[in-house]
Amino acid sequence: MAEISYSQIQDGLAALVAATAVEEAAARERFARINFKVREAERNYHAIRELGFDPLTLNDFQQVGAALVGQATAVAAAANSAIELNGMARQAGLAIEQRHGGYDRAVASAPVPAARREAYNNRL
Repeated sequence: MAEISYSQIQDGLAALVAATAVEEAAARERFARINFKVREAERNYHAIRELGFDPLTLNDFQQVGAALVGQATAVAAAANSAIELNGMARQAGLAIEQRHGGYDRAVASAPVPAARREAYNNRL
């Protein structure tokens, strides 16, 4: 017989859901930061282009902008994964609660202690 209770499973899953929610929030925040940097790099590029900077300097700014866009793309993919995984964790938590939570609460709130399993299995 397993050495874990429904309550422990539910508590563990709740902790995992909370951890994935933290990861989701961090991914969203990082995505917002990197998108701000992309917009700022684009603004700077247009400003130096209007000032008539040479093509090599413009190329340098374009490379920085391209690197930021690449980072933003990767961060967006990570954020989407975190959001999707957190949703899956929440769904799993709800499924466990629906399937097993009622049993756990019923046993925990029963007015009499639960009988030992052997009392049911070893009948004479």
